[in-house]
Amino acid sequence: MVSMFTVASKEFSDIVKSKRFLLLVAVFGLVMVAAVATVYLSATEGTRGASMPRGFLGSVASSLVTMMSYFAPIMGIALGVDAISGEKEKGTLKLTLAQPIFRDTIINGKFLAAFLAISLATFIASLVNIGGSVLALGVTPTVEDVTRLMLFMLFSILFAMAFYGIATFLSTISKRTTQSVIVSVVLWIVFTFIISIVASLVASSMVPISFQPGQNMTIFRPGQNMTGNPEEIARLTEQFRSRTAITEAIESITPNYHFTRIARYILQISVNIGISPGGGVGGVGQTTTRAVSIMESLGSAWPNILVLTLVTVLTFIASYMLFTRQEIR
Repeated sequence: MVSMFTVASKEFSDIVKSKRFLLLVAVFGLVMVAAVATVYLSATEGTRGASMPRGFLGSVASSLVTMMSYFAPIMGIALGVDAISGEKEKGTLKLTLAQPIFRDTIINGKFLAAFLAISLATFIASLVNIGGSVLALGVTPTVEDVTRLMLFMLFSILFAMAFYGIATFLSTISKRTTQSVIVSVVLWIVFTFIISIVASLVASSMVPISFQPGQNMTIFRPGQNMTGNPEEIARLTEQFRSRTAITEAIESITPNYHFTRIARYILQISVNIGISPGGGVGGVGQTTTRAVSIMESLGSAWPNILVLTLVTVLTFIASYMLFTRQEIR
């Protein structure tokens, strides 16, 4: 009887040798190089505004998170859209099932192979960004930096697997690969762009930011103070908080939101605490900062980690149940 690891080995070999996989890794590797070059030019020209919270992570975190937020979903979708429907169309799935092999072995092997391929791609993309940053900026990461980056790569893999699970589920219920491709891409666009725009519009309509006539207000920038009437500052602060809460509540239905939150917690070094004398909180007024340990970061991120894990597990279970019960023609 063929084992799950035999299927996974074959699937992994097919994936890493495919033109699709090689093209994706090459393209995002070049994008990572461009991101490092941009950071280098910004640093040498002195165009970066606020000081970064960490020496090494402050130099690479922003570009790494931005690139991975696009790379991980695209990689997961690319590997999952034809996982089942593609083999149905080619007729290879029917031939495979004619052999002494269980259906659960096939679906388990495919998920394991995808996990290994996504891990390899994530490692390569991250290595290009991190290695390029070390060479270009001359900043050496500390042990804590390396630990945080390893955790970030782990959760990037989880993020990609969530989209792989969604794409594989769509591939399982679709009769043709084109159907799963279209639906998967539409979902990615909705999760990545549309929902954030809708959330901002809803929050703006529900909580409009209004300035009192006759008030002399100075709009603040990150790291600076907002000056003016303390009561007006407190009112505006509460409006900004309410708008942010509405926006995050709507965006929380997407895996992208939870990945961004995880990245923010894992790659940070300090957080704002306390309430400023002028009534501001967080970025408004004077605040103090304290170091955040890795365990504290994980403790803050665990609800978001749980959501991504549930999305991956539930889509796998749904794909497993459908695949093992459907009729293959």
